[in-house]
Amino acid sequence: MKSDPIFDAPRQVVMLIYPQIASIDVSGPLDAFGLANFLTGRRLYRPITASIDGASVPVAGNFLRIEPTCSCEDLPEHIDLLLVAGGPGRIAASKDPKILEWLRKLEPRCVRMGSICTGSSILLASGVTNGHSVATHWLEAMRLDMDPSTRGQVDPDAIFVSSGKFWTSAGMLAGIDLALALIEADHGRPLALDIARFMVLALRRNGRQSQFSAQLMADATEDPRVRKVQLYIWENPDADLSPGPLAARAAMSERSLCRRFKEVTNTTISRYIEDVRLSKARQLLETTDLSIQTVASRTGFGTATTVRRVFRRRLGVSPSRYRASFGTDRSMVANSHGRDDEVRTDLENVIKGKSFW
Repeated sequence: MKSDPIFDAPRQVVMLIYPQIASIDVSGPLDAFGLANFLTGRRLYRPITASIDGASVPVAGNFLRIEPTCSCEDLPEHIDLLLVAGGPGRIAASKDPKILEWLRKLEPRCVRMGSICTGSSILLASGVTNGHSVATHWLEAMRLDMDPSTRGQVDPDAIFVSSGKFWTSAGMLAGIDLALALIEADHGRPLALDIARFMVLALRRNGRQSQFSAQLMADATEDPRVRKVQLYIWENPDADLSPGPLAARAAMSERSLCRRFKEVTNTTISRYIEDVRLSKARQLLETTDLSIQTVASRTGFGTATTVRRVFRRRLGVSPSRYRASFGTDRSMVANSHGRDDEVRTDLENVIKGKSFW
């Protein structure tokens, strides 16, 4: 009979924390590593939290303070994995010379290094990920793409990315996806599956990050002519959206509109139209029981075949699978429409980092 593997020492897993982190960015992944110990009865991992000076830090929303295990100065010489948590404090942290210097000092001591959600911005600012692709939250990817120093380093659609020694995740709960992938790499798929089942999660979610990204409204676009075109596309996805009519609405030539649109949005008009139509189709699949063909007609895709092709290419799932995963209870949807007190997302300030938790 094959003997059980022997682990000489637990793997040191360090989560770097700082003021105004997202608490789930810390607890979610570390709980997955802790469950590896719990479910096997073995000390496979030693989860550690560390702040720069060892002091406790407030989480975003100030409803909790995290008392770290130790300071960066007291971390073990050998670190199997160091992760940087995300949260609204990441903008200040990415400009903090002490945090950036510590990341540069710790990097050679780490077998693997990475980030959860927007913690990628701090890794990027430190320079340790130069030459590597990283994942981050889709909104943070937009902000980073505006910065020439980080443009091109971010995969805006991945749930998580493994590039060399660097493992980075997208949104908050994607940090758990990342932890499960790391546990699978360390100890095999059966243990990762057991942990996912215990947490009542899928080991690997269908699709990529695009399926969670809301259509960004045009009020964040600086050029009023381009904004006018964006808003028309958003409000009329099933209209004739060929370059001629759109250029006429912007009082520009087709060539000038296409060039200017790409300059201010960093995407082409055709890609933007597909983004909007995809977003509209997602909304209808999430909130209605309309047939795929009707969804195709209302969103400008035309045919159910086109909708299926775009969903497969962009999201990695079929429309029916998407509806099964993200469809909303119809009674809840019916009761929510038409309310006067509806609150809308302020995407512009979120992207620019001016919002608050």
